[in-house]
Amino acid sequence: MNFNQLSWGAVCFYYRSIGDNRYSRIMRDTDFISRLRQAPFNISAEEFEEKVLLDHVNIENYDLLIGHGLAASVLAKIVRLQPETSFLQNVTLLDCDLSDSDITDKINNIYADIYSINGLWLTGVSKIAHLLNDKLFPILNLNISNHFGILEGDSNLIQWVRITQQNAQEVTKDFQEQELPGSPEKFLSEKLDYTRYGYEKSLVKFLDEYFWLRFGDNLPIPPRWVPPNN
Repeated sequence: MNFNQLSWGAVCFYYRSIGDNRYSRIMRDTDFISRLRQAPFNISAEEFEEKVLLDHVNIENYDLLIGHGLAASVLAKIVRLQPETSFLQNVTLLDCDLSDSDITDKINNIYADIYSINGLWLTGVSKIAHLLNDKLFPILNLNISNHFGILEGDSNLIQWVRITQQNAQEVTKDFQEQELPGSPEKFLSEKLDYTRYGYEKSLVKFLDEYFWLRFGDNLPIPPRWVPPNN
């Protein structure tokens, strides 16, 4: 992937999602994100349900939410996983050494533990993990997993992290070769006004948007009518 493709994906997704309001809302809530990452025991099940499960993950099965106490179950997992998430808090996808088994074991353990909760599907699991470190944990849905041959129900998602990392490295290399200012994520966040509204989207999230449009909506990126670069 090159930076031009990522940029087209970011622009198309911006208008396709009406400014990505749901994601922007939770990422701008810096107090909640900080507590989720550093002190999840200070979050109530009601707040977690409202902000994460209903608004971010968009779960509509109320029997699952209420009858199975999903919010409390996920929060308990996040509290238990805090040693791993704290260890990885300053790790990004670009600087992550995926040849280090200690790193990959921690990443996989976070995905797998959340995956073990009854009722959570692949997309919900990866969206929750992403909130714990939006610069490291990529989001994945069924259409994307089918395209890349990642099996639904497979709790070992390191393969997906490796694929996303490779694309992140390609985009960053192309961006640097174009001698553009800053980083791909900072550049796009400023151009699309996310920065003005109080947060900077991560490169991981911009990659998710590209994959979602390309393999979820089957949208050619850039569109076929775009003249080729000379």
